[in-house]
Amino acid sequence: MLRHCPIQRQSNESPLSQVSQPVFNATPAVLALIAINAGIHVVRMALPAEWSMIAGTLGGFSPPWFIAAVMGDGAPYSVILLLSPITYAFLHADLLHLALNMAFMLAFGTPMERRLGRSWFLGLYFACALFGAGTSMALFFYSHEQTIMVGASGAISGLFGAVLRLTTRRAWLVIAVFIASNVILGYTGIPGSGEVRSIAWEAHIGGFLAGFILFPLFDALRRRGGQFGGGRS
Repeated sequence: MLRHCPIQRQSNESPLSQVSQPVFNATPAVLALIAINAGIHVVRMALPAEWSMIAGTLGGFSPPWFIAAVMGDGAPYSVILLLSPITYAFLHADLLHLALNMAFMLAFGTPMERRLGRSWFLGLYFACALFGAGTSMALFFYSHEQTIMVGASGAISGLFGAVLRLTTRRAWLVIAVFIASNVILGYTGIPGSGEVRSIAWEAHIGGFLAGFILFPLFDALRRRGGQFGGGRS
């Protein structure tokens, strides 16, 4: 693995050229995230159904349960609930849910890690996951709807927003379509799913906007200080 001076890298490659490299030449952090997500799902599939359900329930993000844990309700599993704004992004409802998210992870995460390097990329990824959970909590105070959210799509939507910010100058139409389509699907459901509340649209929107807004900050930090904790991938 070669190490490059960030200034030299920046001067030799345009943003678009960095994003347009072969997506299947996956980067280390992206592969690690895919492996962790897949490994967790395989373990859950191997568990008895009741245990798997408990893991998904406690590890998923539920605003009222998280609030209760923050307020110190004394439940023995409160520590797990306090971690749920991150753990929910490593749990998936089924194999199709996992496969779709990991495919988008590969598509959007690979160019982002090439651009930011491993550490800044992971920082952006988890920031988007947190913003996705935060948006879900904000909506809860309005709707008081009890939900349990699982899936990496909030963080991955953030990667999409970051790629859009990097490659598209006039992105407002795409942003409007993304938000509108998520709201519509959130309230009408995915065809054939049999459930109206089948996607966590608020996490998608929150993560997407976080990635779109925060990418310039992470990119500036990367240019100013380089890759902390190792060389570029």
